Amino acid sequence: MGSPTEDIKAKLDIAEVIQEYVKLTRAGTNYKGLCPFHREKTPSFMVSSDKQIFHCFGCGEGGDVFSFVMKIEGVEFPEALRVLAAKAGVKLEPRNPQLENQKTKLLDINRLAAAYFHKVLLESSQAAVAREYVKKRGLSELTIEEFKIGYSVEDWEALQSFLLKKGYTAEEIFDAGLSIKKERGDGYYDRFRGRLMFPLADVHGQIVGFGGRILVTKDGTAAKYVNTPQTAVYNKSALLFALDRAKKEIQKQKLAVVVEGYMDALSSHQAGVENVVASSGTALTQEQVRLLRRYCQTAALAFDTDPAGSEATRRGLEIAWQHELETRIVELPFGKDPDECIQKDPAAWKQAIANARPFMEFYFDKTFKETNLATVEGKKQAARILLPLISHLPDQIEQTHYLQKLASAIHVEERHLRDRLPKARQAPATPATTTPTVRTKDRVERLSELVLGIALKYPEHLEYIIQNVQPEYLKGEGLAELYKTVVIYYTKATSVISDELFAEIARQNSQLSEKAKTLILLAESIFEEQAEANEYRKALIEAVPVLKKQYLSRTLRQLQDELTTAEAQRDQPRIQTLLENITSLTEELGHLS
Repeated sequence: MGSPTEDIKAKLDIAEVIQEYVKLTRAGTNYKGLCPFHREKTPSFMVSSDKQIFHCFGCGEGGDVFSFVMKIEGVEFPEALRVLAAKAGVKLEPRNPQLENQKTKLLDINRLAAAYFHKVLLESSQAAVAREYVKKRGLSELTIEEFKIGYSVEDWEALQSFLLKKGYTAEEIFDAGLSIKKERGDGYYDRFRGRLMFPLADVHGQIVGFGGRILVTKDGTAAKYVNTPQTAVYNKSALLFALDRAKKEIQKQKLAVVVEGYMDALSSHQAGVENVVASSGTALTQEQVRLLRRYCQTAALAFDTDPAGSEATRRGLEIAWQHELETRIVELPFGKDPDECIQKDPAAWKQAIANARPFMEFYFDKTFKETNLATVEGKKQAARILLPLISHLPDQIEQTHYLQKLASAIHVEERHLRDRLPKARQAPATPATTTPTVRTKDRVERLSELVLGIALKYPEHLEYIIQNVQPEYLKGEGLAELYKTVVIYYTKATSVISDELFAEIARQNSQLSEKAKTLILLAESIFEEQAEANEYRKALIEAVPVLKKQYLSRTLRQLQDELTTAEAQRDQPRIQTLLENITSLTEELGHLS
């Protein structure tokens, strides 16, 4: 048995992991897709299952499965290790100093708290009211088990006492958001008491916080729902309830259905509609929209039908459009929320999702029904409602379409409406959306990488390359050193075998080994899987003279600069030598032209 890192890599396919974030399509033996780290329209992001690496030939990001998770999640190695270990079914040793940091401690505390709350709901006599409540709400035993629904007893220190016995400190429990500092004196008390507990998991299924619903109110002042406060692992605006369970079905359906509450999502999953997530009672945030964009391009919003739900729908749309997430509206045939609709008729819920309408169509019809377009005031009201929405549409053609539709409905010329169109606000830049600097490689560097990639991928062409390419011809970081390693292997080997060549490179330098994998991936991305040998040879015959010519031209310019210096110093011997070398290089360049 190897290290946890080796075990995880052996059990996970990097392509399967990355497909949770990026839509990939087959490209020979590899996969390609749009890079998640910079904006591009033509796919330059390649993933190799054979080599277990990814590389973007646009922005240069690359590495193994750990590098990818660290980059896209914005986490350090311990968190990436934990996430991937869970996916691979690899058990990590608890309290391993290598893994210990604040975030992993908080995740451990939340996991234990969820197990505690769940056990209390199932077994404690104090949870009778909670068991009666979930039964009344129609939650099955399977749903309760799968989502680890729990209960916090009406006690000031029950959870804290449990976690202290597990070896955690009162401060660590507080940092996890599970306790509150006493206003008077020292110490802490449990944040959640007498509440039905909904564990909140991140996209990987790690429990990062809780939502607690009050079941019995004594004085009517207690909030209906209490959530974990902001912690090092929980950010309410960056979490969608049930996304860890819904993401595969969202990818399959190419649609995410967004509801408001936990019960809406739970009822839907229980009814077999599993591409549903909950925004936890808030309008969609930028972080939530970016999460959804990993798995689909369309979201159907099914918020409550009350005024607060309508307002949350409108506020979320602006964010969705800024991130190019197509939006639709689910109109409930009956009931104040999806949960009530599902309880009465699950089939009606499924049909409502199937009939979800593009938001602008829905809102135009709604506005026209609620305003009197025969009056001046009604026309002005319709314009006040719809123009701000039209202004946020990211596509100019779509924007013009709806301007024309509004102009026709209220009998006003389009140009007058366009003049009144509010200027759409831009989404503030964040680390997750900031486009990295894309370094443009020149032709010589690209050809250098291609020639060396062919040499490594198809070693039958090595003899031709070695006879015609000097290390100095190659431009690019590490290429000359890697090529020298290949030449040394070739001169020693009795026969050229790719696996042995790679092993030799890895022995020389692990970084060169990673570079070699990337160059092979480049060659595979350029040539079709069934490309014939003459295609590679043709590419080499075209590339090698360019590399040689560029090298000779650079050398000639250097000699000419040196000649100018020698003439200024009146160094006749040096001048004579430089003139001879310049003449020789000029003739050689003439033969290549």
